[in-house]
Amino acid sequence: MNKGKIQVQDVDLAKAEIALWRAAVKAKKIAGKTNTPLVVYEGGCIVKKFSEKQGTPNHRSRKS
Repeated sequence: MNKGKIQVQDVDLAKAEIALWRAAVKAKKIAGKTNTPLVVYEGGCIVKKFSEKQGTPNHRSRKS
């Protein structure tokens, strides 16, 4: 991700990245409380990630 500052004219667009980070943090907390895996795209694969405290290994699905 580019660390340089980018000037954005649309106020909503400028705040979108911050909102996405907040949503990700909240999703991780909820997944940990409910023993639900997070599904993410990582390294060209769709990966189910479980909370570390569950001790369940990551499950990888096939590339689509």
